[in-house]
Amino acid sequence: MHLRLGTVNRPLPSMALDFLTEPVLSSAVTFARSSAATRVGQDGLIQTVAVDTPRFDFDPVSRSPRGLLIEEARTNLLVNSPISGVVLPTQSVSVTAVPHTISFYGTGTITLSGAAVASVVGTGAYPNRRVLTFTPILGVLVCTVVGLVQFAQLEVGSFATSFIPTAASPVARSADIATMTGANFSNWYNASAGTFVASYGASPNQFATYIAASNGVVGQNSVHFDNDSGGAMRAVYYSGSVAQATLSLGAYGAAGTVNKVASAYAVNDFAASRNGGTAVTDASGALPVSLTQFNIGADPSGAAVNVTNSHIRTIAYYNRRLPNAQLQALSA
Repeated sequence: MHLRLGTVNRPLPSMALDFLTEPVLSSAVTFARSSAATRVGQDGLIQTVAVDTPRFDFDPVSRSPRGLLIEEARTNLLVNSPISGVVLPTQSVSVTAVPHTISFYGTGTITLSGAAVASVVGTGAYPNRRVLTFTPILGVLVCTVVGLVQFAQLEVGSFATSFIPTAASPVARSADIATMTGANFSNWYNASAGTFVASYGASPNQFATYIAASNGVVGQNSVHFDNDSGGAMRAVYYSGSVAQATLSLGAYGAAGTVNKVASAYAVNDFAASRNGGTAVTDASGALPVSLTQFNIGADPSGAAVNVTNSHIRTIAYYNRRLPNAQLQALSA
């Protein structure tokens, strides 16, 4: 993290995190994940990282950095699906009547029967991942495997997450939690006026939060960059449990699409720009008060709620309300 000052004409951020060119987590950020997890390494291969280790992820084809991967807790319900990539055996899994997602790499087929009926045909060897989301009935799902099926995963949820290796039983991956609190937050945040800028991959989660400064309570006193259930990406300012400014920035689009948002605030003066677009403004509203923490990739509940399930690329904060023209330039 860089702490620095600029001039009026050429402002510099009072806080900056760059997870693309500096794939090391600043000591100002507290990170926790109570399980091991996987990422794609710089060699393009799936790798396991240890408990409480942040995941700086890379594109498996281009090998270019994608940023800090932040995901919710998930469990791989399939057994004997190790990171070595051996072929998955046929098996049966008890499921409930909620959305599930099955995924794998390979040219083989998984035929679903029992609690759901489908034929999931592979699209090729790694890194070509086949993904199917479906809702079974309560019961036993039979997964009949033919051919090359590797790195297979069955998880509760409406989208696939990073691969979770298993042996003789299902394995849970805990949520990634990254926060800045105490002086690591207060030494750069200005309660009366400021500007947040962040870039990230669009989340498949329609309720995802990308960044949030708050008093630790969701929707009470806070600043959020998030998705809403209507499909829009937005910047939202809450004070006294009331949304003072909701700056809608258009549809968040396909998962993984890179977006950059800049949003500034002062009393009765809010604005936000996405990807260099004309700033959306709101000229009325109080400011959040008594903020104490900054969450990266989740709501400020401490329980990993509304998680990004994508990559956070860069974050910067300016301790002044920058002009709208600069918001456009910073978000381009």
